[in-house]
Amino acid sequence: MSPMTTFTSRRGEVPCGDSDLYAFLTDMRNFQTVLPSGSVTDWEATEDRCSFKTDGAGRITVALSEALPHSEISYEAESFLTGRIKVRITIEFISGMRSAVRVDTGLNMNPLLRMLIGDSAGRYLEMLMDIIESYDGYDRVRGCNQSP
Repeated sequence: MSPMTTFTSRRGEVPCGDSDLYAFLTDMRNFQTVLPSGSVTDWEATEDRCSFKTDGAGRITVALSEALPHSEISYEAESFLTGRIKVRITIEFISGMRSAVRVDTGLNMNPLLRMLIGDSAGRYLEMLMDIIESYDGYDRVRGCNQSP
């Protein structure tokens, strides 16, 4: 088994409270609204698991693996290209309407994969943080924690 390699994003800030963001991110059915439109096909989701196909990586399956209310959410993702990846999102309270977010990923990389990915994992995390910060659906995220 190859050693786990971890990549950590920069700290980003988003315009919604930590409890709403946590509620949104722990329901995998919400993920379809976050993915760039037209980038995925064959979408399937339940509250704690989703799967879809992308052109670059084939079928990707993501499952919720651990959740610490309002502060940390862990997922396990798997694809043909990368194998199993752990993704952790850390949420930090700033105010009732602002949260800080950091993403880190851990993957078992054999020497060939490490050579192929190189520093592109860092670039992908930068792009991911840009997407997270510029996401235009935070009005849908706010109020996620309110019970009907």
